[in-house]
Amino acid sequence: MIKKILLVMGVFVFLGGCSLAPKYQQPQAPIPDKWPQGEAYKNTQALSGVPTARELNWQDFFTDQKLKKIVETALNNNRDLRIAALSVEKARAQYGIQRAELLPALDASGAWTKQRRSNDLIEPGDPRTVEQYSADLGIASWEVDFSGVYEA
Repeated sequence: MIKKILLVMGVFVFLGGCSLAPKYQQPQAPIPDKWPQGEAYKNTQALSGVPTARELNWQDFFTDQKLKKIVETALNNNRDLRIAALSVEKARAQYGIQRAELLPALDASGAWTKQRRSNDLIEPGDPRTVEQYSADLGIASWEVDFSGVYEA
């Protein structure tokens, strides 16, 4: 009885490891690998007075008001776009922090304390109130990188 159960379980485990799915082949991209070439593309120049794609605002490109409203709603509610924009902003901030490490760090601090002592702890003629001032200024260790290559 135990041999039959183990045999059936072994067959199921063996067959569970088999895959009948075909091997994946990545399809060709629907865009050309290179820029178009030939006689028609040699003398292409921008027309004067016509804005380029970078200069054109999306509100000026779409003329249908319903379509403009849909695009505006999609842009306002697109969480992925917001996350991407925040990720870019975060990367810029981290880059700024990393660049700041290349500069010397200047450290300054100051302190003032005022202490009133007990009559039992002071010598005759010493003041009962003591004030202390301190000011510190320092520069952390810093190396000048003459090669221009920063290694972390």
